[in-house]
Amino acid sequence: MHYNADTLDDYLHGALGPERDATIHAHLESCTPCRARYDEATSVRDWLQNAARAEEREFPSMIKARVWERVRELPQSVPFADRLRALWRPMIAVPVAGVLAVFVYVGVPGMHGGQPAGVAATYLLEEHAAVASDNPLADRGLIVPASMVEDQQTSGLIDATDTVATSAR
Repeated sequence: MHYNADTLDDYLHGALGPERDATIHAHLESCTPCRARYDEATSVRDWLQNAARAEEREFPSMIKARVWERVRELPQSVPFADRLRALWRPMIAVPVAGVLAVFVYVGVPGMHGGQPAGVAATYLLEEHAAVASDNPLADRGLIVPASMVEDQQTSGLIDATDTVATSAR
């Protein structure tokens, strides 16, 4: 039995499992035709690696000198306007604009058409009066909400003496 070129390439590149690798290694020690194919694949790999290394050459000295000359000609400090312009690139400006929009929407109630948060004072006074009327120990003579008084169109608070006079009518 002889191994094909694909299997030998996989062995050469270490792509086989340990058991299969050991089997092929033992076979190459005893089989001359498979060893010749393996040596040929090794020489092709080495030739390709050497050719790739040969392509990695340095720039000619004239090109390298021109590049360094241009680098030295660049201004050492960047003008303030350029730095400011760099800050407003889309990668920075878009998230900042989004945060500002959320802040304005949440922070300014008039911007999104909602009413400012709050509770009408009359509701609180009526609620307090209702709780106080259920309490037998409550002081009933201090403040009575205007909505508790019938026949009188007022807003705000009414003194308890006015309430008694109105209810006597």
